[in-house]
Amino acid sequence: MSKEDRISDFMLGVLIGGVVGSVVALLYAPTSGKKLRKKIQSKTENVIEDVEDFYDTNKDKAEQMLKEGKKKASEILQDAKKKITSN
Repeated sequence: MSKEDRISDFMLGVLIGGVVGSVVALLYAPTSGKKLRKKIQSKTENVIEDVEDFYDTNKDKAEQMLKEGKKKASEILQDAKKKITSN
């Protein structure tokens, strides 16, 4: 195993450990079940909003790139047709 592989494995372990630790801390925190459910619901709603914003932003960008690509392809096709007919 190379040094880079060991570093990658270590970083993955740190990440997984952080996630597991966060979940355990949240579940064992001295809050009532009702407060905990509200906290989880609030965090879930925030994540859903962020995902929706990300989707909307990137959907618009993808549509714009697709339009530009179609326009350029059309221009290339017309240019190719002109070259073929002129020969």
